[in-house]
Amino acid sequence: MTRLEARRGFASQAWIVVAGSLAAIAILVLLLWQPGSKGPRGGELVLYCAAGLLKPVEEICADYEEEFGVQVRIEPGGSGTLLSKLRVTPTAADLYLAAEESYLREARRHGLVAEILPAAKQHLVIAVAKGNPQAISDTADLVREPRTVVLPNPELAAVGKVAQRALAGTGQWEELLARSQQASAKVSLVGTVNEAAQAVRIGAADAAIVWDATARQFGLEIVEAPSLGEKTTEQVCVGIVAASPRPTQALHFARYLTARDRGQAAFQRHYLQPLADADVWEDRPSLVLMSGAMLKPAIDELVKRFSQREGVSINTIYAGCGIHVAQMKAMKQGEKLPIHFPDAYFSCDVSFMKMVEQWFEASKVISRNDMVLAVPKGNPKQVRSIKDLAHPELRVGLAHPVNSALGALTDELVKKLGLHEKIYASTRKHPVVHADAGHVLVNQMRAGALDLIVVYRSNVLSHSDNPDQFLEIVEMNLPEAIAIQPYAVAKDSPHKHLMGRLLEAILSPESERRFREVGFQWIADKDNP
Repeated sequence: MTRLEARRGFASQAWIVVAGSLAAIAILVLLLWQPGSKGPRGGELVLYCAAGLLKPVEEICADYEEEFGVQVRIEPGGSGTLLSKLRVTPTAADLYLAAEESYLREARRHGLVAEILPAAKQHLVIAVAKGNPQAISDTADLVREPRTVVLPNPELAAVGKVAQRALAGTGQWEELLARSQQASAKVSLVGTVNEAAQAVRIGAADAAIVWDATARQFGLEIVEAPSLGEKTTEQVCVGIVAASPRPTQALHFARYLTARDRGQAAFQRHYLQPLADADVWEDRPSLVLMSGAMLKPAIDELVKRFSQREGVSINTIYAGCGIHVAQMKAMKQGEKLPIHFPDAYFSCDVSFMKMVEQWFEASKVISRNDMVLAVPKGNPKQVRSIKDLAHPELRVGLAHPVNSALGALTDELVKKLGLHEKIYASTRKHPVVHADAGHVLVNQMRAGALDLIVVYRSNVLSHSDNPDQFLEIVEMNLPEAIAIQPYAVAKDSPHKHLMGRLLEAILSPESERRFREVGFQWIADKDNP
């Protein structure tokens, strides 16, 4: 029995003899394993796997077990059949690999899967015997007597669902189904794409609609049907089952399955189209996220939870966006810094994202933060508007106009209002104090060192004792006094999909609640901020 065959069977008698001692060791390993260590060692994962993907997945699982000592028990079936099983018993599997993305989206809508990772691509073809003896050229030929045709059932298999969708409006699918109900049926429905391909291979059918990869795996001739074409190219995806007790281990395997230098090679060997931008494999990736300092109260705990669940390390650097931009430009010019170029950038404002947009994928706007005036509790100096920044007796604090997005926006605003020269007049009793971030100005005001500052609303609201005991907000109510925060993944990051999952976490309802709690406005669901 081969190693791949052994995967589906039970343990050998030799294993049973030593099961007691090894079980104790395995339990100890699982208890001691932490996300901060290297990848999982030992244990078992259960993978629901679409039948047409079985061959490459068996290879990947065998390699993974050899490398990490973790057995992945495969339960194959049609994508629809497996989704039904997951609905009935949500705790029966750790991962769900479907031949078409809509199954994962549906599973997520029902709370059955959490993360979804793209794995490969495939498209529909007509599979026929070598030489195409029936001269079939398109799906219209399948409805003509006396040809025998096998179709995967759209209720059970992804390939049938996609075929039904592709032929909608032509009448061909309905005619094929009608023929399958006749007493001397020449059309048959089967549960998986492998069964359809096997029927053609053994001569039980003249043709079948299958995935291109499946047809090649079974040594069949392919007819690229114009009625199917590019519209039937589908994304193979793997989902982490929401009820899995081993989400970090499951994600570790999912990253291995989809990595360009691990699972992608096996998918390609078995004729699936690999992902052009697949992540590279690292047991525990070390990533860099550059973020505006103002975003820390909103995302810091989220990033830590994400890192722990994924089993990765994310070095989140909070600073003024002017500093971030300067560092990125320096790195691109060859300057050596202690960190590598960020895998993602969460900018304080779109203006600072534009300065580096050539190095990032298209950004996603997440939130808006209003600029406000902040004064000590009780407003002892009776500040009324932004014009009070020019008062020569007030101790004023502003963000640095170069190092900080807040400072740049403030500087631009006071220039537009004609206040810049007055604010920085040499006759001031107290020179303007600059800081690289708004929270620094808040701390200085709490210490009694400042009378008036310009900060973000979130700088004041990030700690409940600020508005309760120390500070008051004086609204500016100016259309220019806003900042908009976009997130983008670096074009040359080797972990684009992983950082894309971080974006999904940032877009979650839980994250939205946190953003609102600390003073941001949520605009991620709007086309235009």
